[in-house]
Amino acid sequence: MTAARWREERTVRIDGTELAVWGREEYPDAGTAPHVVLVHGFEERWDSWEPLVEQLPQTARVSALSLPWRAGSPHTWPRHGDAATWLLRALEVLDRPPDLFVGHSFGACALLQLLARHPGHPYHSVPATLVAPVWRVSDPSLTPEFFAEARTRFRYTITEGLNIQLRTRGRIVSPALLRIMAAKVLKRVEPEGFLQFYLELARLPELPLDRILAPLLVVSGLDDAAAPGGDLEVLRSRVRNVTLCQTPHLGHFCQTQQPGYVAEQITDFLPMLRLPHSAEEMRTT
Repeated sequence: MTAARWREERTVRIDGTELAVWGREEYPDAGTAPHVVLVHGFEERWDSWEPLVEQLPQTARVSALSLPWRAGSPHTWPRHGDAATWLLRALEVLDRPPDLFVGHSFGACALLQLLARHPGHPYHSVPATLVAPVWRVSDPSLTPEFFAEARTRFRYTITEGLNIQLRTRGRIVSPALLRIMAAKVLKRVEPEGFLQFYLELARLPELPLDRILAPLLVVSGLDDAAAPGGDLEVLRSRVRNVTLCQTPHLGHFCQTQQPGYVAEQITDFLPMLRLPHSAEEMRTT
């Protein structure tokens, strides 16, 4: 299997923030191929999806969004709208509506917000795969102890994500160098990014999940501290059509570390959506 080649298809700037759509250079006929749209997580990039995309069916058209919470952002984007608003703006840049959303972590929660809070929008019924969503039923009161614990968890996730991105690009760094690199990232991210991240998550327990009509597939690890299994069971009980796939071996960044398994779950989910191809035709050989 060869690595996918990408091109930047469209870019817009709204309120000083850039939104972009990247697509595979070679994809099937746009009129018949299912269109899969990828929504990256906090401090990730559109190309964080590359390991997964290489495992997805070649018969699918894939578009990866570059969103305001990407790696390198100053994270001032919430001054001009929440995550769902920015996602909606990015989707309007597409030249063709999606047939399937795939979102990771914070991006998965942005999808949940979009599907729950914009019931009259055409995207409201588009099926979605949520990979390791950081949705929670509720969080404790904001005490100094909780704030310190939340900050520790945030720092760990950012550091682990950086390490995985480096390894994906063939760079193996020592623990000491990783700490130095992570400290530089956190120096940029924490002043606004940490607060904005948790302010977004604090809105999630109040989502009107009963409004979600789209079929959802949730792929997550049982031992993923950032996406607690019990909370995802509650999510399944509140949304009309949810398939929950949880296994012990999946990490928070499973779309990068275990892309074959995640792609298999998505492929198996596609026939449920009545897209143009059968399960056998959609599988990558």
